[in-house]
Amino acid sequence: MERKSENKNLINLKFWQRILGDFVVVLVTALFISPFSEHHGVLVEADEFDDLSYPYEQTFVISAYYSPLPCQNKYVTGSYEGDIRLNGGGVRGADGTPVFPGMIAAPRTYDFGTKIYIPGVGITEVHDRGGAIVTASNRGHVYDRLDIWMGYGDKGLKRALGWGKRTVNSTVYGPNDDVAVEIILDGYSSDEANANDCSQVSQGGPILTDLPDVRPKSNSSKTGYSGSLSLGMSGNGVLALQTELTKLNFFKGPITGFFGDLTKHSVFKFQQSQNLVKSENDVGAGIFGPRTKDRLNEIMVARNYRNLVVGEKKLAVGQ
Repeated sequence: MERKSENKNLINLKFWQRILGDFVVVLVTALFISPFSEHHGVLVEADEFDDLSYPYEQTFVISAYYSPLPCQNKYVTGSYEGDIRLNGGGVRGADGTPVFPGMIAAPRTYDFGTKIYIPGVGITEVHDRGGAIVTASNRGHVYDRLDIWMGYGDKGLKRALGWGKRTVNSTVYGPNDDVAVEIILDGYSSDEANANDCSQVSQGGPILTDLPDVRPKSNSSKTGYSGSLSLGMSGNGVLALQTELTKLNFFKGPITGFFGDLTKHSVFKFQQSQNLVKSENDVGAGIFGPRTKDRLNEIMVARNYRNLVVGEKKLAVGQ
């Protein structure tokens, strides 16, 4: 009986030794064998990821975006605000770099400063991110996504629409300071990297940028104003305001230069149309202050710009 008991214990000991040995092998494998990681939508071993050498060829799905201006002739969504929501309206990438035609928004697997040669665009550089800019296998994409910034206003929009969305075989150089950014977009000039606004595309400036001094409609000796036009004031500033609101079909009374109840209501209706206020009880409703003035100026600049473009087209036809 003792012999059988010893044999049974020996068998049990060998069994647990074998189990323990298998566990150690699994543990060592987990600790020392390279795990798998995802890179560019393809599973590769970690040591292959670390030894990745540049340049290499990579296929991307590449779309285009731009920065809308309030003085454009055309918007993809039909409005300036809609295009801002679609494209964003910033003048800098996610890393703080000023936007420039050819700047790339890429997934986080590509470091900022990564150079990528894209046929038809040139040597670009990653400085931005995007919610829809993901790696392959995400959201049904076969390839990594990129987005190219194409410019400001009508010029940028035209380029973006012309590019559309393409599947392009490109060359990735990585964050290489020896490779210079070189853009070959049609009509590109280096000054397009500078921050742009409507004043740079319009020949005629808004007449309400600097309002003239006004004074209350009373015998008060006060002159000057705090930067706003409001009930009871009069002068050339009110005259210009009434003139503009008449053109926009908000003011339908005689242009007198006096800020009365009719002018106040007209200012409110304009503010309401631009989502600056919701009701007449809101703070600033019916007062022509800085925000209202800025929005009216944008509309006036847009009109000046369109008139300029139409005039140039008519001149070209006449020639």
